[in-house]
Amino acid sequence: MKIINHLKQKLHSGWVIANHILVSFHVAFISSVLCIPKGLQGKEVLGFVFTSIDTIISAIFWYVSFHTGIAIHEMGHYLRAVKLNALNESILPDAQKRYRSKGFAKILWYIEMFIKIPYGKFTGVKKEGLTYYPEAPFNLSVAAAGPEMSGNMALVMLPIAIILLAGGLIGEHIILTYLGRLCLGIGTVGLLDFLLADPGKYREFKERESKAKLKAQKIEVTRVGWSARAKEVKKMMMEKRIQTIKLPDGDVVCPPWQFRNCGMGGRHTEKEYPESNISMQEMMFIPLCAKNYEEAQMITVALQSRLKEIIEKSEGARVMGIGLEGGLAPYIAKEPGDIIPEQRLWRMAIQAIKDIGFRPGEDVALAFDPALSELSNAYREEFNQPDAVGMYYFWRSEEKVVMSRDQLIDLYKKTVDELPIFMLEDAFAEDDYEGWRLLMKELGDNLFIVGDDIVTTRDSTIEKCADDGLMNVSLIKANQIGTLSETLIAMLVALGKGMDLLVSHRSKSPNDDMEAQIALSANTMGLKAGGGANTERLFKYGSITKIMKELEIAQEKEYERKEHPEVTNFLNNLVITDIIAYEEPTNAGIPSVGVNIYAGIPGSWEYKKILKMTGSTPLGTSAGTGEAIHLVDSTIEKSPLIERYAGLFAPQPDKTYKFKKGIKEIEILEKNDPELSALWQKVQRYDGKGCLNAVSNIMNIIAPQFLGKRISEFKSISTVDKLLLNLELETAIARGKVGKDAPIDERIEIMQRKGNLGMNAILSVSLAMGRLIAHIQGKELWQLLREEMKQLIASTVVAHGGLEIIKDFIPDEKIRKIQSADKELAQILSAELPFSTLVKILQQVEQKLKKENKKLYQVLREQAKIYL
Repeated sequence: MKIINHLKQKLHSGWVIANHILVSFHVAFISSVLCIPKGLQGKEVLGFVFTSIDTIISAIFWYVSFHTGIAIHEMGHYLRAVKLNALNESILPDAQKRYRSKGFAKILWYIEMFIKIPYGKFTGVKKEGLTYYPEAPFNLSVAAAGPEMSGNMALVMLPIAIILLAGGLIGEHIILTYLGRLCLGIGTVGLLDFLLADPGKYREFKERESKAKLKAQKIEVTRVGWSARAKEVKKMMMEKRIQTIKLPDGDVVCPPWQFRNCGMGGRHTEKEYPESNISMQEMMFIPLCAKNYEEAQMITVALQSRLKEIIEKSEGARVMGIGLEGGLAPYIAKEPGDIIPEQRLWRMAIQAIKDIGFRPGEDVALAFDPALSELSNAYREEFNQPDAVGMYYFWRSEEKVVMSRDQLIDLYKKTVDELPIFMLEDAFAEDDYEGWRLLMKELGDNLFIVGDDIVTTRDSTIEKCADDGLMNVSLIKANQIGTLSETLIAMLVALGKGMDLLVSHRSKSPNDDMEAQIALSANTMGLKAGGGANTERLFKYGSITKIMKELEIAQEKEYERKEHPEVTNFLNNLVITDIIAYEEPTNAGIPSVGVNIYAGIPGSWEYKKILKMTGSTPLGTSAGTGEAIHLVDSTIEKSPLIERYAGLFAPQPDKTYKFKKGIKEIEILEKNDPELSALWQKVQRYDGKGCLNAVSNIMNIIAPQFLGKRISEFKSISTVDKLLLNLELETAIARGKVGKDAPIDERIEIMQRKGNLGMNAILSVSLAMGRLIAHIQGKELWQLLREEMKQLIASTVVAHGGLEIIKDFIPDEKIRKIQSADKELAQILSAELPFSTLVKILQQVEQKLKKENKKLYQVLREQAKIYL
């Protein structure tokens, strides 16, 4: 079908050019009758038309009409492509330089275009047979520019032709008649081009822009000033969600607001699209008016498509491609008054919202992740000031703008006054504490101020940042800390400190819905998992869509709660029969780690793998320090091989090794050592970013601890994670990286960093085992995670306040019921109280702990018992 469509396009193009030739021929020769001298008749007329000097003139008019029609039409395509930065990258810089030239130089350039294009000799316009096209990716605005230019030419030349012909014929001025004939030929070819060339593109473009303009005008009329409502909208986002479904146990499930990546820059596009000039990392749409996740997806696609159209039709702007997280990677030239190109991109996003027919700030809002730690690092490197704090370098913009902390605060305040922005993530570097304080002071009441690099999903750093008043939302990335249990503790610290949660993906991701499950478990304020493109991003949002659909259907049906002891007994006796680890592909082409865990009946070939659960982790470290380590193959552990060839390896601060920079393969081959050669080859895979070491750690160190055990032995995810963390510590001790009797804080640091087994190994197993435990219990992973958080809160409440601290949250009748129950208080609280109520009680516990000079994160660790 593609071949047939391609041939149709070729035939159409050739047919249009053939018509150029025929029309210009007919107009040139038929119009010669207007110049026939008086008195000529019969054969004399034919002789005048085809065998006289007028024949040569008609032939010249024929050629000039044809040449001009082709040249002007293709100049329309080409010049629009240059104006919009839409030409192929290899020829764009020279074209832009000539486009910006002035005076005689620019006139010569236009003349060169006019002369060379029809012969296929002009760089930027290709000629294949009778087909012409600009050297540029498809762009509707560029496609419409050719017919538009031809139409303008017809609009000018045809009236001139009529005037000249009328004057020549009435006044018997032969020169005017000849000039009129020439203009008639050129105008007629232009009209033909306008009507037939690039079929429908001009009309499609005009209709698209007209519809968008009408929608935007309506919004302009009805729009209410959003800035006055910022605090109100933020409060709404904190208290409400897209949907709410009540569960049979009285608890609720509220899918989070979607933070949809629509524009990307910074380090996230530097390698793939180096020509982009956007230094800040992300811009996001928040669909506030969506009634469910499906509608939010539809809105996101419409917004992102319109934003792409706006960029492609705007002078000095172009879309380079789609970034790793599904947002557009653009080049945006600044407009007068802009400090950085990002400002124009933000305005384009607002225009996209209006053009789709939505109200900025009410139906759709914006969120930014500037990732300023990267810009701080860029400043330090560029100006050789490694200790500089509060200075930021927009290294990707042409002007290489430098901004101070105060200048950034002014930029944020100005932007927030003008545009409906409700979230700023990493608006300052992780060590620019003064910047964070100023931001919270100036904008914290109206905006979500989100910390990522500054906390890296660590319970202790989240609590410190909350105590210091640096942020009001904590970003949650499970792979920053490396187990599900540690992620839950970090979330509970944030909630206990009165902060909101925004669960986030990573730039390089497999098809795993971990982030969606974590977000649902705590009814988090937001989920940041990518734009309207890229399957691995949609997989996460799609997971919530499916879960909500299942819950909706379950509400409509009545289920009998009945014990099935024979089923329970069967499931409890299932054994973990196999664990297979492997390199899992990601959207970036760099692998992560995946693991399959099988459960079945031991010794039975047919029923060895009754159940199969998987887990795979995202990768991509941020600029934040202290993240759990994604173990890659360029990291080499100490071994006799290292000692044998010490000159080839460079020791690292964490007591590992890497091949020294500058080592060549020939140096390795000269050693004639198969073991050394095999190590070299492994390190070269994926430029050192392969994960075979982590895979090996699962198969050789982790798997033996699980194989042959009943699933029922692992009562909770914390049981699994305690085992995994202990294996990490034991491996570090065996490798001499920490003493067996080291202080507890030092041992916890080893377990949190996971530099021995690898975060990617540990978290993948934590995920797969979590899903297996949940499945055995007839639950989704998010339900198991919520139950574990509720139990952790309940045990913390019992240990630090008991009934006294919960009496303000529970009716007296229920208090009496609890007091008379045989079960333990923690068990009753976790079963009877909804998650939201338990969080409010946890916040009361936190206030009590603060008076006692105790830390919430330490208390939660004590109750979770994962580091013991």
